[in-house]
Amino acid sequence: DVSIKQQLLVAYEGTRPVYATLVSTGRGELGDPEETHATVRGTYMIHAKHLSTTMDGDDEAAEAFELHDVPYVQYFYKGYALHGAYWHDDFGKVRSPGCIHLAPADAAWLFDWTDPIVPEGWHGALNLRAGTLVYIHP
Repeated sequence: DVSIKQQLLVAYEGTRPVYATLVSTGRGELGDPEETHATVRGTYMIHAKHLSTTMDGDDEAAEAFELHDVPYVQYFYKGYALHGAYWHDDFGKVRSPGCIHLAPADAAWLFDWTDPIVPEGWHGALNLRAGTLVYIHP
């Protein structure tokens, strides 16, 4: 459960909260993700996970970026992901171009907790049919 207004992620097992942390969502706040750097809202499933990856953006309206070794990346919709952010510590404030940034330690906990499971010794996992539910709301 991710609240954009509160910049808060809460992980639930059933109705019981098991983990909570501050996040940094899109700079576009509650704007249209197609026109701003807002985080998409809705219900999604994590379908791909990578221990680390390179993430980049080449948006003509904003600065281009290329970040190497982004940790604990969990894609839930198109290029949107939950992931660790080692380049800032502004959690609790909007900051990203649309993804949901977590402190690396929080991203590691969440990565281990969610599905699809990444088998021991693997770098990533993909499951387009099942994964942990992600609910993003104002």
